[in-house]
Amino acid sequence: MKKHSVFLKRVIFAYIRSMRPYLFFLSGMAGFLGIVFSGVSLSWRRVTAVLSILFIGWGVNQVINDLLGLREDRINAPHRPLVTGELPVRFAIGFSIFFFCLGGLVTYFLNPQALILFVSVFLLNIIYEYSKRIPLLGNIVFGFLLAPCVYYGAMCLNNKGLEILKDGNLFLLSLGVFLVNITVAFFTYYKDYCGDKVTGNTTIIVYLTPNKAKYLNFLMGLLPFTVLVLLITSFRFNLVFILLTVLNLIIFEHTAFLFFRNPQGKETYYSLKWNFRGAVLFMTAFIALINPLLAGILYLFNFIIIGVLFDLHKDYQA
Repeated sequence: MKKHSVFLKRVIFAYIRSMRPYLFFLSGMAGFLGIVFSGVSLSWRRVTAVLSILFIGWGVNQVINDLLGLREDRINAPHRPLVTGELPVRFAIGFSIFFFCLGGLVTYFLNPQALILFVSVFLLNIIYEYSKRIPLLGNIVFGFLLAPCVYYGAMCLNNKGLEILKDGNLFLLSLGVFLVNITVAFFTYYKDYCGDKVTGNTTIIVYLTPNKAKYLNFLMGLLPFTVLVLLITSFRFNLVFILLTVLNLIIFEHTAFLFFRNPQGKETYYSLKWNFRGAVLFMTAFIALINPLLAGILYLFNFIIIGVLFDLHKDYQA
């Protein structure tokens, strides 16, 4: 019995490690934008439920990515639990199905129509794995993969149906999420260059090669900020939002420089910390349009916690 207990603990730990908790904040902050801009008084019980689903659901999607991408991970990330066998495939599938069903059940009680968005994110995640075979398509699908989280957060708070898709402000926020995650995928592909090339995933980095693609870095770092042209027509920018946006721009251009300096090798893994920070903080800044104080607090918290969780992985191949 004790041996089985130890084994189960190891498997659970391996599953959590495969979920890559530092990535939870991508979906979590996208959904929190929808919550903040939902137009209703916040129920912290509902907020906690929604964020739990978004955090855990995105972690489950990482495990599904690992299941679908085992071939390239044997080259790109040989120390991941599914590759080493620390996390048996049948346990990975079983845990993922359990969490998917649990998230779907909670979503149903929050807002039955939100199930459409909940399921669509998981389906898009599967499509994403195969979309990487066509240059730029993987970036676009990854952007679409996270954009629905904005609407999901709002729907679960205000109990509206799919008519919420017509909300102009939520559309602009989801567009910002879409654009920033196109950039996230672009920089992520540097780390995966070798495995993607061998397994036929023709990402934009494989298509151009890292040494040529790196000249696009600074333009890709600017891409998310194009949404500001549309935002200024719908929102009144305040000093906190402007300050956080300038900091975001610095972070993204710093990320671009890191990948320009080292487009290949283990440094491409360590540079991802700034890539993920930049995306989450970009989304966090939007909250300042509604609540500058909350935005400032979350900005500092997200900056620190993403760095801490990322560094816990230690091994650049993890």
